[in-house]
Amino acid sequence: MHADLLKQSPLLTPPLPLDAAEQQRLAVLDAYCLLDTQPDPLCDMITELATRLFDVEIALVSLVAEHRQWFKSRRGLDAPGTPRSQSFCAHAIVQAQTMVIPDARQDERFAGNPLVLGEPGIRFYAGAALRTADGVALGTLCLIGKSPRSQFSEVDQDRLERLAAIVMARLDMLRMGSYVDSLTSLPNRSRLVADVQLMQAHATGLAGLDELPRRLAAVAVDVCDHTYLTDMVKALGWDYVEGFLIQAKERLCQALGEMALYRIGATSFAYLDRCDRWQDQADRIRQAFAATVEHQGIPHHLEVSVGIVPLSQCPDAAELVPSLLTAADVARADGHLQCQYEQPLGQMQKHSFELLSSIPAALLSTDQLWLEFQPKVSLSTGRCAGVEALLRWRHPIHGVISPALFIPLAEKTALIRQVTLWVLQRGIEQATAWARRGVAIPVAINVSARDFDNDDLLQLLGRLLEQHRIPAGLIEIEFTESAMSRNPEKLYGRIQEIKRLGVKVAIDDFGAGFSNLSYLKHIPADYLKLDQSFILRMESDYSDQQIVPSMIHLGQRLGFAVVAEGVENEKTRRILQHLGCDFGQGFGIARPMNAADCWDWIGARQ
Repeated sequence: MHADLLKQSPLLTPPLPLDAAEQQRLAVLDAYCLLDTQPDPLCDMITELATRLFDVEIALVSLVAEHRQWFKSRRGLDAPGTPRSQSFCAHAIVQAQTMVIPDARQDERFAGNPLVLGEPGIRFYAGAALRTADGVALGTLCLIGKSPRSQFSEVDQDRLERLAAIVMARLDMLRMGSYVDSLTSLPNRSRLVADVQLMQAHATGLAGLDELPRRLAAVAVDVCDHTYLTDMVKALGWDYVEGFLIQAKERLCQALGEMALYRIGATSFAYLDRCDRWQDQADRIRQAFAATVEHQGIPHHLEVSVGIVPLSQCPDAAELVPSLLTAADVARADGHLQCQYEQPLGQMQKHSFELLSSIPAALLSTDQLWLEFQPKVSLSTGRCAGVEALLRWRHPIHGVISPALFIPLAEKTALIRQVTLWVLQRGIEQATAWARRGVAIPVAINVSARDFDNDDLLQLLGRLLEQHRIPAGLIEIEFTESAMSRNPEKLYGRIQEIKRLGVKVAIDDFGAGFSNLSYLKHIPADYLKLDQSFILRMESDYSDQQIVPSMIHLGQRLGFAVVAEGVENEKTRRILQHLGCDFGQGFGIARPMNAADCWDWIGARQ
């Protein structure tokens, strides 16, 4: 079969107009999710059997879409499909019985068809419709011969129709396997999307129904926090957790009554309801989960979150499930029972994806990423004790992107490792350049908790120090408290390996998270950097005035040199100096600046 068979031809037009009935048929076809899928062994066996049973060169399981026919199975033909304008099957699906064409050259509908005049040279055709239980024809099981036939008996037609019924049963099985959640036996997320698409197709142009999607909302219910589920798996195993999820599903079903429920995520379910009624249902769900869910004698108090997406705000059904999960996640993050999805949430997701997908190109570019350096000074002498390397990004479309936006995004993926390695290499190169000009300026480089998960950081650090022949003490590695809570034992080992290289280590943003002193006393770090939230209002906030001296004293007693971040003015600097804090950093001392300006700033103060 030649590739040009796939090109659209103006010679023939499909016999079905795109009216409401045809839109409904196409929606049912889409709901089966069969187009462009992998071959099915059973369908292939049937087409092979058909070629032998009826002594034809070609047998096809053909699905008739809006602009094309596509072959779920084909025997004796290479092309995966043809334009619908050339399709014999587009005619066959509108007939009540099997369509038989003894000689296509003698049939005015097909005599000029490119598939008759050229490859594969169709002369004989017989097609039995593949009909759903509701009588909707999705396509055909068809036979194609390259020679005309004088007859195709009623017995032959009956056999072909029986084979078509077997194919249709198989397609129903494939759909069921794709649309049912194996754990809960509920319809899954694909079925939700397909049902919404089918409902939208039914409603289009039909009096009284065209407003239906606008009056409906999809509602997601997340029955427990993902961290809680992960901890349950670790403690009790997957078998227990699966039983627990079934119990949670039963509780939700009781609350919803006869409402059709779908499972759309590990802990997330969904249903469709009227827009004017979802608040009442959300209250009913909250009441249902006020009591603990018990499984195998273990009670679980679940904090559910509910996300609502009016279908009018999500015209593309394919976007419905991501929108629902986003709304439920936002509700949980904000500490609310429910969150109604609005379009900006979707725009934020798209923007985040766009930024993340742009990072690899930025790392290879020569003009998108750069480092700025913010000095850290001794509060007793005023001399510069080092600088912190801060990553900056100028996106080719969106302009300068705040690191407060793109770094947290990268930290959710493996991209953060590539970003860290880029900063590490550029930071060491800059420290080397300054050292060769006669001034040793320690450079601090931030790493994330994920950077301690493998050996990449340690290996590159050792290789760069050897390559540039720079004193290891000129490099500092900063990590936040979150790294301590992820895997303390692994963290201790990594830091000890870094220290053995001679590199300094700092605990960054101390006090901003859930500081665990049992972790802190074992960390072999050199610096403890107090989070700026304690420093910014220290001159006027009584609580901070009590906390900061204690934190300085604690850090120094544990053997750390203490650095105060967020020093915004001279008065704060003097207070910290009086309290005995070792170092300060902030806009009141120096803003981040490029390497050349930083060199000049340090030179003017040494």
